[in-house]
Amino acid sequence: MSVLSVTCCSLLSAFCAFTLVSAAGCGTSAQGVDDCRDIEEARCTAAKSCGIVSDVPACQRFYRDQCLHGLSVASPGAAKVKACVATIRAAGVCAAQTSDGQTPLSDCDAVSVDATGVQTACDLVREPERAAECGFLTPAADAGNGGTGGAAPAEQTAGAAGT
Repeated sequence: MSVLSVTCCSLLSAFCAFTLVSAAGCGTSAQGVDDCRDIEEARCTAAKSCGIVSDVPACQRFYRDQCLHGLSVASPGAAKVKACVATIRAAGVCAAQTSDGQTPLSDCDAVSVDATGVQTACDLVREPERAAECGFLTPAADAGNGGTGGAAPAEQTAGAAGT
């Protein structure tokens, strides 16, 4: 084979390999990135009152990147996200009323008491999907829209691990 033939085949092969690799790379199909960030920023702040997170800025930085994947359920819209964020913030404020963060949910005025399986304000911060306002975070609540999961627990943040 001539040098020109070998060079052309090499270039064509390299181009094909690049095309295949880049086609399988990262996509931009993430949904609800900003919604995820709003929810997780509120959780990081509220988790400080519960003793779950010691470094709020580190927690928020962690979720800023982690939320690039978006929500694993379809975005419910701005109004529902705002209501969820308000509930998480209210739970954090309520948790700050006691030194150990174990304020009973029934003592929290601005937090829905109909959260299933939740005893304290910190329980709601750990599992916001149990509150009516944040129920969209569970796949069952989003089954009609093809959802596949919920938000990650606040305990898995960099701040919670003390780093």
